[in-house]
Amino acid sequence: MKKKVLVVEDGKLSRAIIVATLESNGLQCIPAENGKQALELLTTIHCDLILTDLVMPIVDGIDFIKIVRKREKIAAKNSSIPIVVLSKQKDELLETAIRLGINDYFIKSVPIINLVPKLKYLLREIVWPQPIHPN
Repeated sequence: MKKKVLVVEDGKLSRAIIVATLESNGLQCIPAENGKQALELLTTIHCDLILTDLVMPIVDGIDFIKIVRKREKIAAKNSSIPIVVLSKQKDELLETAIRLGINDYFIKSVPIINLVPKLKYLLREIVWPQPIHPN
């Protein structure tokens, strides 16, 4: 069964490229235009990972992450859903997201195909290559 990734990105073209790339690499995507729509989707669907932008209208990425993590605490879940942030650069917003408990981040200037191994690792579909240490 394919792992489900909730893709929260307000840019229509960016969202389409991300979804196409992930789906062509064996992941099922559930697209959302903003944090509000994503929060509504999370009340009715299960997803295995969240990939979210930070700068979005209505409910931005920071508030979205806060609400998701708060819902998990209220539900007393033993584990939290992996969240990966899409960011244009490493900045204060990204640092805030890290403090809120995201699992990883991806800088948008890097080709999106490079994101696939990171997501598959977080979804436990692949083992991250270990560096070889000389004796």
